[in-house]
Amino acid sequence: MWYDINRFHILAFITWQFANYFAGQNIFGIYSNNVPKWRCGNSEPTSDCQIYTSCRSNLTFVDPPFNSAAMELNWICGLSTWNQAFFSQIQFAGLLVGTLFFGTLSDRFGRKPIGILVISNGICSTFASGLAPTATVLFVLRFFVGLSIGGMLVVLCAWIMEVILPQQRMVVRGCFNWGWTRIALTVVCYFTREWRLASFTTAITLVPALLLVIFVIPESPVWLHSKGFKSRMIQSEMHIARVAGIPYAPVEHKVLRPKGLIETLKTKGMFKTLSVLWSMWFIVAICGGAIDLNSGKLSGDLYLNQMLFGILLVFSKMLLLYVDTNFHNFKRRTLHQGSLIGTLICVVIMACYTMSDYHGVAVLVTYLIGTVFIEYTWDACYLCAVELVETPSRASATGSCSLAARVGMILAPILTNANLWWPYSVSTTVMVLGTSNLLVSYFFLQESKGVNLDDVHTDDSIQLQDVHELRETEAMVQKVRD
Repeated sequence: MWYDINRFHILAFITWQFANYFAGQNIFGIYSNNVPKWRCGNSEPTSDCQIYTSCRSNLTFVDPPFNSAAMELNWICGLSTWNQAFFSQIQFAGLLVGTLFFGTLSDRFGRKPIGILVISNGICSTFASGLAPTATVLFVLRFFVGLSIGGMLVVLCAWIMEVILPQQRMVVRGCFNWGWTRIALTVVCYFTREWRLASFTTAITLVPALLLVIFVIPESPVWLHSKGFKSRMIQSEMHIARVAGIPYAPVEHKVLRPKGLIETLKTKGMFKTLSVLWSMWFIVAICGGAIDLNSGKLSGDLYLNQMLFGILLVFSKMLLLYVDTNFHNFKRRTLHQGSLIGTLICVVIMACYTMSDYHGVAVLVTYLIGTVFIEYTWDACYLCAVELVETPSRASATGSCSLAARVGMILAPILTNANLWWPYSVSTTVMVLGTSNLLVSYFFLQESKGVNLDDVHTDDSIQLQDVHELRETEAMVQKVRD
């Protein structure tokens, strides 16, 4: 079958997509902060804050596409507009904490129990946020939503990566991706048309993910092996084979001692590599987050615009999978630098549109293309982080990169809100940071395509230990079957 995919892998892919779907709450601000034009009495529609503050009784919103939290809680003019940014920032802060906290817990107690915990917390906190009576309560609950997103991204995604085959990792990124997330979020908001009901719907639609991790996806055999739970590891692998509908065969696991971040930084050449990766992740996070959140302010139909973003991202990811699979000369440096250049060109064009006060179809087309390039830049960041770091250091290194990205995401809403005061805030920041990152990538990013991720320890002692463990595993399989 294509990429050796079986029934179990399909269910694992669906679980991965649910994690991505919940992560779509990171851009829920597109809808929860949406503010249409207003009019006072029978006046012309406007976005003039003087009219908004002076008109007390006859103020009406003009054809609101979505009843947002900003409209209900009056986050529209003056200093209250910063609540729009804080709505996303407090969630990103929770995401940062969740990434560190739940990642550590899953390393200690296992992927499955912590995975169940973060999904349960995500369902409860998202549902409760729709009941929030005040802005303060809403912010507290959105922090817990972010906490769950951080946990889900670091725990569930690592869990799924550990139970699928290595050649399927690019399939996951190519076919089960952020594009479907944007489409799903758009569909939910289109049919609910109100931020509280959208929160309830999101929470309820996460229940299948909870059932999958409870009843279908077993504990990670990789984690069990790392903790020395051989019998449970075999039972987990046999469960996977049973769900997949294939006969069980013992799996060889390499014995590698993981390194912490401090030990990783002491490894020769690793600090330079990580410095490059940190800058890549931080910059794409702040630039991509600002561009995503600002997309809700594009002219035209809100839902059609967001649906086009999702559809284009789905097909562009599949195109990247095809190109990466069939064109071996398509390098990681080419992907990263080419995507950055494409993003910068689109941003320059958008700045020109702003200067000329143009709001036609070309604005949407340029924004769509720029978003695709940003997503390709994200793909380059993920691939380079995995491929440039030795196996024992990979978990801590990618965790530190994720931390850099979370800091960038916390800063992104500030840029979006600053656009209300100076319309070139987002474009100027993206151009400056993107150009600097392009230079760093050109001079310091190493090529990594085609590296063998498993070929890290090749000394005889390790190989003999692997053979010995494989024989032990075969003996334990027989004991479990008996």
